[in-house]
Amino acid sequence: MANIYLQVGKKIRLYRKAMKLTQEELGEQLQIDQSYLGRIERGEINITLETLAKISKALHVRPVQLLEDDKNHSNEKLKSETLDKIDSTLLSLSNQELQVVHRLIKEALALKEM
Repeated sequence: MANIYLQVGKKIRLYRKAMKLTQEELGEQLQIDQSYLGRIERGEINITLETLAKISKALHVRPVQLLEDDKNHSNEKLKSETLDKIDSTLLSLSNQELQVVHRLIKEALALKEM
């Protein structure tokens, strides 16, 4: 069961880095010490649901995204990892950039259906 702490911690680190935040910056937003955040990211401690909710809100992700188990099937794992990478890439974009990416995706999918 301790594996879930490491899994959640790795995802927190992934999303934090995608937002180009240091542990200190995220810790300030959450009003927790950066060393405590470091222990969370390393999976060393059990956090409360309240803390998980605060972290997910600060990282602009749903709490379930931090809890999902990516180890179900290799195809599902690959898909999940790819979606996580896309997610983390998109988090750093402005609204205008996101609209451009959305338009490009829609155009690419329309071409696929031809």
